[in-house]
Amino acid sequence: MTPVSVLCVPYAGATGLAYARLSRRAGPELRFTGLDLPGRGGLADRPPPRDAAEAVAALAAQASPVAAAGVPYAVLGHSLGALLAHRLTAALSQGPQPPPSLLVVSCCPPPHLADRLGAGAEELLGAAARELRATSGRAGADRTWAAGRSDLELGRELTGRAGPPDGGPRPVDVPVLALYGADDPLFPGAAVRGWERWTRAGFTAREVPGGHFCFREHAAAYVTTIREALRGSTPPPGPPAGDDRQTTRIEGVRTSRGDEVWRA
Repeated sequence: MTPVSVLCVPYAGATGLAYARLSRRAGPELRFTGLDLPGRGGLADRPPPRDAAEAVAALAAQASPVAAAGVPYAVLGHSLGALLAHRLTAALSQGPQPPPSLLVVSCCPPPHLADRLGAGAEELLGAAARELRATSGRAGADRTWAAGRSDLELGRELTGRAGPPDGGPRPVDVPVLALYGADDPLFPGAAVRGWERWTRAGFTAREVPGGHFCFREHAAAYVTTIREALRGSTPPPGPPAGDDRQTTRIEGVRTSRGDEVWRA
C-alpha cells in the first residue's frame, strides 16, 4: 500500500518541521512531508524569497518529485500557510504532473477576506515568539519573529491582488477541505468557510477540536478528518491507522451547519 503524501506548507515564521506531530499520528495511510521557504529549515542557506512568486516556485520545486511520482497526494497549509498552499496547488495544477487530490486550508480566511488576516496574524506571531523565548531562548524567538515578519509581507501580496489577469489568486480545480478550530478566537468557521468560492471542484468545511493551533492540540482528530476527506477523493487505501484507534467520532454532535465534530 502506497501512502498518500500530504505536503505541508509552513505558517508565518515556521518551517516544515512544525507538522511533525501529524506524522506521528499518520499511520500507514498518510505521509506528512514538511516543505520549507528559502532562508529557513532545509533551505536555510538560500536567501529569503523576494515575493510570492519566488516563494511558490521554491515550494513547487520541493513538491514536484512527489507530484511526478504518479500517486495521489494532497497539499496542506495552516494559517498564513493556507494562502501559500492555495497558490501552490494552482501552480501544480498547471504543470505536466497530476494535480493534488485535495487541498486542505486550515484556520485561515480566504484571499477575499484578507482584512481579517492582518491583526490576527500579528497577534499569533507575537505569541509564537514569546513561546519560543521561554523554551528556546531569545535567539530562536528573534529568528521566528524576523521570518514571520517577512511572511506577513508575503501574505499581504497573496491577498492584495485583484484577480487572475495580474497573477493574483484564482479558483483551483481541486477539491478543498477547510478546517477550523472550535475554539479559534481569530478565524472562526464563518470566515474559513469563505474558501468555497476558491475552488471549482468539491468543497467541505469541518470543525475540529481546539484553538488556532488545533493541529498540534488535537493531532489525532485533525489527521482523522483529513483521512476521511481523502477517502472521498482517492481509492480507499485500507483499514484505519493503528495510531488513531482511540480517536472516536461523537455520533449526533454537529455544528449549526451540520459539520461533524471530532474528539481525540
